[in-house]
Amino acid sequence: MDYEKILEEAKNREITKEEALYLFKNTDNTEKFLSLLKTASYVRDQNLGRRFKLWVHIPSTTTGCITNPACRYCWNSSRIKGMRSVNKSASPAEIAKIAKIAEEIGFEGVQPGGGCTGKMGKDAIRDAEIIKENTNLKVYVNYGYDMCEESILKLKSLGVERIGCQLEVINPEIFYRIKPGDNLDKRKEIMEIIEKHNVGLDSGIMIGVGESYQDRVDAIFYLKKFKNLKRTSVCGFLPIPGTPMESELPATTRDIAITIAIMRLVFRDIDIEGSFGRDEQLQLWIMAGTNIRLVHGMFRPKDTGDGFKKDPFRAKVLDVTDNFRFINLLPFYLKMIEEAGLKTNIKEATV
Repeated sequence: MDYEKILEEAKNREITKEEALYLFKNTDNTEKFLSLLKTASYVRDQNLGRRFKLWVHIPSTTTGCITNPACRYCWNSSRIKGMRSVNKSASPAEIAKIAKIAEEIGFEGVQPGGGCTGKMGKDAIRDAEIIKENTNLKVYVNYGYDMCEESILKLKSLGVERIGCQLEVINPEIFYRIKPGDNLDKRKEIMEIIEKHNVGLDSGIMIGVGESYQDRVDAIFYLKKFKNLKRTSVCGFLPIPGTPMESELPATTRDIAITIAIMRLVFRDIDIEGSFGRDEQLQLWIMAGTNIRLVHGMFRPKDTGDGFKKDPFRAKVLDVTDNFRFINLLPFYLKMIEEAGLKTNIKEATV
């Protein structure tokens, strides 16, 4: 195989599994790296244009993951006080108000909640109903395998944009080593049910946890079989203090960007997002072919733990309800997107 020939042909067609593996193994210098990113950006621009979508995470009426034991990389497995996720639930009235603010700002859509709460999708339904009754926002719910067919059908009837069930790691040995309380087969089963009922699916992969390039390629092309896949993402492992994996090395930004770019050469006309928790690297993710960002941490409980208080964006803070506040991270996001030459529906960060 020839590296530049693959990229030239990739401008007009999807790459194969063999080509994807070759690109992973042979992006071994700066020239190739930049050429790969340039091709991925071209494919994005040709198929989706130069528009960047901004979504936002909002609190849920029932927050808190019950996965036991907690995933070994997650905030919930940290032994350090203040690092664990805050199980602060928003009332229906608070959800409605926060959703209205998100719509006024210009966000395309919102994601309430997250994590496995043990409700089998009932909390997702409640949040979606509140948001749909009060706004015209698109809604994405993500509770992993904590979902059932009845809930999926109800969410479909509500017009939910997509239902998330992240694949994360396709290699069972690695999956259960880092996620001992999770269930890979159940995740696959829920993804199949979402697909069966012709509902939008959201699923992505995690890298930097010991997987091989072949594992990544297998995961990408496993996701490729889902015709209703609406968004995918690459999450680069980032060690959290106090967790069992705190001493592991993080996934490098270069490796994340390569993975995003190769994913773009496979998924040419769906939304692709960069790595969670690496917001300052948004411009690199855009260069690698992303076109969407789900912004976390903008609507936070007032009693958020110390582990969540660091703010590199120097954001202004506004109280929006008795229990929640708005952390205005938008000026920096909009600056990064504008400098990258893309446009959004959000013109200014006002509340």
